Amino acid sequence: MAIYLLAFSLRISKSLFFNYFPIDPVIRNIFLGVLLTIGPSIWFYTKYLAKPSISIKRSKILIHYVPALLYILFCWAIPNDGSITAQFFYTFLILHMAVYIVTSLIWLFRQTKAAIINESIKKWLYYFLGVTLFMVIIYFMISNNIIPYYLGTAFLFSVVIIFFGIWALKNPFLFQINQEKYSNSSLSYEESVRTVEQLDTLMEGEKLFLEPDLTIAKTSARLGISPKQLSQAINQVYKKNYSHYIAKYRVAEAKRLLGLAEYANYKISAIAYDSGFNSISSFNTTFKKLTQITAIEYRQSLLS
Repeated sequence: MAIYLLAFSLRISKSLFFNYFPIDPVIRNIFLGVLLTIGPSIWFYTKYLAKPSISIKRSKILIHYVPALLYILFCWAIPNDGSITAQFFYTFLILHMAVYIVTSLIWLFRQTKAAIINESIKKWLYYFLGVTLFMVIIYFMISNNIIPYYLGTAFLFSVVIIFFGIWALKNPFLFQINQEKYSNSSLSYEESVRTVEQLDTLMEGEKLFLEPDLTIAKTSARLGISPKQLSQAINQVYKKNYSHYIAKYRVAEAKRLLGLAEYANYKISAIAYDSGFNSISSFNTTFKKLTQITAIEYRQSLLS
C-alpha cells in the first residue's frame, strides 16, 4: 500500500509541475515508469490482506517489479513526444495496471467463493480494487482524448487518495495487527499464521468440516496444539472465531452441492447434513446469515 500511494503521489507531482514548468522528457519517463510498480503492489497487497497465511518468496515478489526498473533504467531511450511509439508505451503502462487489477479481482472472487475471508476485509478490497480500476479506465480515456484533460490525472488521483484516506480513518483495523488480546500468550503471530496454514490444508485436503460432531478440541488435537492456541490463531489471522471459520466451509460446501445436477432432487435437509451441519435449524440460520438468502432461494436462483 505504501508503494501504491507513493507511486500515485509522484504521478500527481509530475502532472502539477508539468502544468506550470517544462520538464525534460527523460524526467517525465522516470515518473511514468513509477506507474509500473502500482500493479504488482495491488496484487501482493490484495493477497496479503485477504489471506495473511500466504507465504511468497521475496524473489518472486521482486521479479514483478523488474518492468518498472527496466523502464526507469532505459527512460532515456523511450520517446515522450506524443508520437505513435510514445503512445504505445503510455498505453502499455495503463494496461499493465489494468491486468494486475483484474487478476486481483478474479483471485479475490475465487477466495470469496471459498468463504474464508473476513467480511470487512473483503468489502474493503472490492472497494479498493473497483475504485482503482475505475481510475485506470478514466486515465486511459484521458490519455486517448476521449474525455477532457482538465479532468486530468492529478485531480483524479488526488480525489481517489483522499477517499481512500477517509475510508481508512473509519476502518483503522486495516493498518493494525491487534495482538494485545493475546499479549500473554506463548503463540506468536508468525506461529498463528503457520497454524492456520496447516488448518486450511486439513480442511481443504481432508474436508474435516464434513464431520458433524467436529469440535475445536478434536481439530486442535489433529494439529497438535491446544484449543486455546487454535482459537487464537484463527482470531488473529482471519479475525473470526472457530465456529464462524467452520461454518463458512460448510456453507460453501452446501452451495456447491446445491449446484450439482445429481443433488437436484435432494431435500435441503439432506444437503445440510451432507455439508457437515448436525441440524437443519442450524443450517438454515447459518446459511441465511452468510449468504443473505435461504438455501431454497439460492437453489431457485441457480435455476432461473
